[in-house]
Amino acid sequence: MEDKAVSELQHKTVAAVYDHWGKGFDDLVSETPFLMNSYLLYDRCLEELTRGVRYQRVLDVGCGSGLQSVRLAPHADEVVGIDLSRELIEVAKDRCKPYANVTLKVADACKLPFEDGSFDLVISYGDVLSHIVTGYDLAVSEMARVSKPGAIVTLEADTKWNLGIFYHPFELADAMRAKGIGHATRVWEGMRFKTFTYRELTGLLESNGLEVLSCRGHNILASLIPDRYLLEKGKRTPMGKLALAIGKLDLALSGLYPFCRFGFNFVITARKR
Repeated sequence: MEDKAVSELQHKTVAAVYDHWGKGFDDLVSETPFLMNSYLLYDRCLEELTRGVRYQRVLDVGCGSGLQSVRLAPHADEVVGIDLSRELIEVAKDRCKPYANVTLKVADACKLPFEDGSFDLVISYGDVLSHIVTGYDLAVSEMARVSKPGAIVTLEADTKWNLGIFYHPFELADAMRAKGIGHATRVWEGMRFKTFTYRELTGLLESNGLEVLSCRGHNILASLIPDRYLLEKGKRTPMGKLALAIGKLDLALSGLYPFCRFGFNFVITARKR
């Protein structure tokens, strides 16, 4: 019962934060170096996933304002996007109006309202899995359940270890207390984020019948830049410009070992057996 209460509180907190951002979420994406670097990697991953391929049904778990859904629409017969935030779903609907094959709805990643084997591509970018501090294993299980055999599942999560952790002594202490693949978290904007080691997340995927194909990191070396510059908005400081320049280098390093495992976040792509 305690875990259920914690999970419900986290869900309400996450939904409330993104509802508050609403249309302003896109401004964060287009202005802050951290998210600009993140979307460089998302775009690269989507380019690789859609090159020469057409999907029947795509599920965008935690679709937010529809930035991935609209990119995927030309490459699929149907795209379904879900999110906890009603405000962002409305923004996504407006963005995806040109595409009749996109359906968007409010739903929970831990209780996907779809039949088994419904999708041949499942995508979940933007910290969705890390938002689910309690029950993240259910979310992975649900993504695997609704995937067809041979389907691609690609998701992003916060890494437990990154070069910027030394700016956050409480997070560092939490990570050190959580031995091995233990439960460590970080906090931002009042939201808690579950962090993962590569071994922990790939083990979770494999236990759900998902064969890991690749891993890419973002904000790898850029995480050496203090947060106040990585998250700055408005007029760009020299440090903010440096964060963006390093982000381009990080993109080149994103799939190379060991860099791919020590970004601030990583994207892991797998195939349903």
